[in-house]
Amino acid sequence: MPVAARLSRAVDRGVLWRLGMIGMAEAGPGPGDATEPAAFWAAARLDPDGELEERELPRARRRRARAGAGLRLELTGPSDGPGDHWGARHLRARALLHPDPGAPVVVVLHGYAVPTAWYEERTMQQLLRRGMSAVRVELPFHLSRRLRRHSPGHGFFSSDIGHAAAVLRQAVEDVAGVVAWARRRGAPAVGVQGVSLGGLVATLYAANRPVESAMLITPACDLARIILETSPPRLRRRLGLVDGRGGAWGVDVVAARAELEKRAAPVVPRHLRPRTDPDRIVVVVADHDLIVGAAPVRELAAAWGTDLWSYPHAHVTVMSARGLADRLQRRLAADLAVPVSLAATG
Repeated sequence: MPVAARLSRAVDRGVLWRLGMIGMAEAGPGPGDATEPAAFWAAARLDPDGELEERELPRARRRRARAGAGLRLELTGPSDGPGDHWGARHLRARALLHPDPGAPVVVVLHGYAVPTAWYEERTMQQLLRRGMSAVRVELPFHLSRRLRRHSPGHGFFSSDIGHAAAVLRQAVEDVAGVVAWARRRGAPAVGVQGVSLGGLVATLYAANRPVESAMLITPACDLARIILETSPPRLRRRLGLVDGRGGAWGVDVVAARAELEKRAAPVVPRHLRPRTDPDRIVVVVADHDLIVGAAPVRELAAAWGTDLWSYPHAHVTVMSARGLADRLQRRLAADLAVPVSLAATG
């Protein structure tokens, strides 16, 4: 294996150690969870009619006046998911809008347990320069929506797969709210781009509603396999998935796999048919991915018939792969039909 691949896998191992320290919601498997994907998503609120509240921050207003940058808005609105904290009931997003109101919009989604949104902020600036507006959505249990006195991501997952599925459905509903806001504002086209957990949320949205472009970067697209095969050793011990045992899901790993695959089916994208045109979807796989695994990502691209871009990196380092950001943004610009004049003024 090349030295670069070994180094990128070492980064993944370090991240896995950190992820193993993140707390899970205290819950046990419940018998009443919907496991049929169509019924699960039929109950989702993916066609919202409510408005999001917009607020321009004073500091952003001053910076825009000095530099002629895009309009920065904070978006808030209702949300509904597990938990009784502020983030379980409120959507929050940050928008960076192109000066031209007719610019297309890209919804940008972050990964699991990110401490800050620096990658998404940089992506938004790059999209602006290419003639696109961008909105980054803060996922439940993350950033400003996290549980107080807990690390980002704490509580998103649980040994109850029904809990995790409910939080994922809430995240997809939040994306639906932002997409509806963008279209009401006059955006001629909307795209989504997500990494890891954000890639899964973007994938699930593209499966249930059409967008003009979807860039899915190493999406966490098979929760059963992640739990059983690539999750941190500390987490597997906590769940009782060591020495061939199946934890709360069965007497052994074989039984646990069957139960997990059934219960996670609504949020495993290969069980869904995309409402977004597969010709407008790109799936990015990291060949040496130790966090979500390369095989499930390849299987998703094959099942949906999408473009698959492969990079000799691991899960974390693929985000800095040479040329990837430029390639993604060029593809978004082509799918969203960005006029050359918008890129020149962004």
